[in-house]
This record gives sequence, C-alpha cells and structure tokens, in this order.
Amino acid sequence: MQYERITLQNGLRLLTAPMPGMRSASISFFFTVGSRYESNQNAGISHFIEHMLFKGSNKYPNARLISEAIEGVGGVFNASTGKELTHYSAKVPAEHALTVLEVLADMVHHPLFDPLEIEKERSVIIEELSSTRDEPQEWVGLLIDEAMWPRLPLGRDDAGYIETVSKIQRQQMLDYVDEYYRPNSLVISIAGNIDSHLIVEKCRCLFDNWQMREHANWEKCFPPEATSPVLLIEKETEQVNLCIGALGIAYSSPDYYTLMLINAILGDGMSSRLFQVLREEQGLAYDIGSYFNSYAETGNFVISAGVDPTQVEAAIRAIGSELSNLCTTPVPMDELGRIKAYMKGGLLLGLEGTSQVSYWLGSQEALRGEILPAEEITARIEAVTPQDIQHLAQTCFAPQWRHLALIGPCKPEQANFLGTLLKD
Repeated sequence: MQYERITLQNGLRLLTAPMPGMRSASISFFFTVGSRYESNQNAGISHFIEHMLFKGSNKYPNARLISEAIEGVGGVFNASTGKELTHYSAKVPAEHALTVLEVLADMVHHPLFDPLEIEKERSVIIEELSSTRDEPQEWVGLLIDEAMWPRLPLGRDDAGYIETVSKIQRQQMLDYVDEYYRPNSLVISIAGNIDSHLIVEKCRCLFDNWQMREHANWEKCFPPEATSPVLLIEKETEQVNLCIGALGIAYSSPDYYTLMLINAILGDGMSSRLFQVLREEQGLAYDIGSYFNSYAETGNFVISAGVDPTQVEAAIRAIGSELSNLCTTPVPMDELGRIKAYMKGGLLLGLEGTSQVSYWLGSQEALRGEILPAEEITARIEAVTPQDIQHLAQTCFAPQWRHLALIGPCKPEQANFLGTLLKD
C-alpha cells in the first residue's frame, strides 16, 4: 500500500493514500482523546462533544447545513467515541473530497455549542443511555468491562452516565475542547482517488493558524486483582446474556498478534472452537463468540454468549474447558495454519475499500505512532507458534483474572456459586 505521511508545523499529522482505481475518497479525523481522559464528574463529555460538533460551526451554523454540505454531494458521514480516540469520518465521491474536508475542518475547529442545541442533544444522549438497558446483549458487554475495571475509566460506558451527562455544562465543553482538540492531537487520514499534493495544500490552508499545545494525559488503569468476579443483573428475558472476561494485553505488546490468533481460534467465526463445541456439538448457545480490547497499557479478552436459563452452568463449564484446553494443549499445526490463513485473508480483504484504508492508516498512527505495512503484519502472524499461544493463554486466562457478567432470569444468590465455577 502506497501512502504519504507529513507533519505540519503545528504538529498535525496527515496521511494520504492515493487509490486511483476507486471512485470515492474517505476522510478520517482522529483526535487522541476519549472517555478514559475524563474524570468521574464529567464522564461522557467526550461523547457529548462528538455529538455537538455535528450541530453547528462557523460556516455551517446548524446540523441541517452540515448534513446538506456532505450528503448534498453524495457523501455519508459518521463519528464515534472510544476509550482513547474520537473519530470523525466521511466518504464522498472523489471529486468532492476537498469540499467535504473543509466541512469537517470547520466542524472540529470552529464548533458553536449553541445552548439550545446542547439541551436538545442532552436529551438524545440520555435516551441513548437508557435504551442500552433494553438491549441485554449490549448491556452485558458494558458490565464485563465494569467487572474488570470497577470504578475506573476503562470500566465505564464511553457515553458516560445519565447522572453525569445531565450535569455537563457548556463551559465545561468549551474548556475540554480547548484542552484536547489541538492540531498536535489530530491525525487526518484520506484514502481514495485523490491528489495528495492538493490535499496537503488544502490542509495547510485550513489548519496552519491553529496553535499546538500539549494536553493532559490519562492515568494508567491496570485491572485490579482483588475484585468481585461476578456482576449479575436479574431481568425477565427469554435467555441469559453472559460475558466471561479475562486479561488482555496492550496494543503495543509483542504478543498482540498472538492474542489475535487466540481470539480467532476460540470465538471468531463459525469454525471457531467455541462455536463448534457450544453451539454445533452441545447445543448450549445460539449465539457465541469472542473479542478483545487493547489499550495503551492493558486490555481484556471477552467471550459472549446467549444461553437458555437452564444451561448457564453447563455453558460456563464448557467455556472454561475450552480455555483450559488452550492453556494445556498446544494448538495442532493444521488448525493453526487454517486460522493464520483466515486472519491474513481477513486483513487483506479488509483493505479493499477507501474507508477501511483511511481508518486503518489513521488509527495506527494515532494509537501507535507508526504504521505497520500489511506484509509485516502477516509476517508477524505467521511467526506465532503453538508455544506462544499456550504461554499467553496461561497468563491471560489465569483464574484470578476471570470475571463474569450476566443479565437474565438468574437469582442474585447464584452469583457466589457461578463465581466459584468460573475460577475452577
């Protein structure tokens, strides 16, 4: 993949990846700020600000004008808030890339934060937070983070809490933006049928007068060991939604690609061990899979499932058995070869579109400060051995790191027994 990287005089990092055969261009703005930068008192402010940037800027003073400026040329746009990054994106016909770049620049550099719009959006976000409680599959994913990092930033919902969002004031938002929305905190990544020289000149024009300044950082947030292993919420549902959490690793760790392989072996896809054993062989779960989250210094590994209330104990035992197998028995070479091919294929297929390339380049630069070529990533995947997998599994799946979150028709008095079962 061919791309160019430059840093403007104010620290803004710009990545351009010409893809001449494409008809689109995708633009990503990554700010190196997210929910883990927040205090307990202003939890949710990063997400609130992300919403407000679409509600009006100097040149586009309301949400309708912003949407018309992008959708009116055939584009689509979106945004998301994570633990360490806030991402704004647009995908447009390539000939309109410079125009939409200007719209996004005005949004992030000159937002209005109209008081009336703040109150309207506050109600929208509170409704968003409330609706999560109606979706047990989503809610239990938040609970497992809370179990792993109780009362810590990495254990919070990125959108905050109803209590904190209700109290965030306009001046707090202005101060937060002034602190964290700086050019040296911004990575812009643009991929597609573009002229890199024109993009660079446009960015100089748009951002050169923006002054750099270092901003406050987050505090390290390792998961504590001495915590309650089970969070259980009794709720009348047809099935029990559960997550089993374990220790993960940082995205800078040399074991990162080993953990990717562990995830693929256990729960990524219909040929994974958990899917084959719990669904196909034992019929314990309709939906089961795994994923992992990696942050700057730590992470977690999560197995999620939806099971019949009568099968909770059996499902936990079966999942525990698969974790133990990975710790005690080396992965057969033929299985490992298939999983490596699956992962390498997924990586290459995932870089065929302009939005995927834009996101891939920008997120690597923003989080890691470097971009690994696809060829180097596939080489690192290929280098992982069965022993690497076994050793990392023994660390990550050790009993002291296992946590369980459940939502469904389970009784609170079951928690202690399930916690014991989990550790065993």
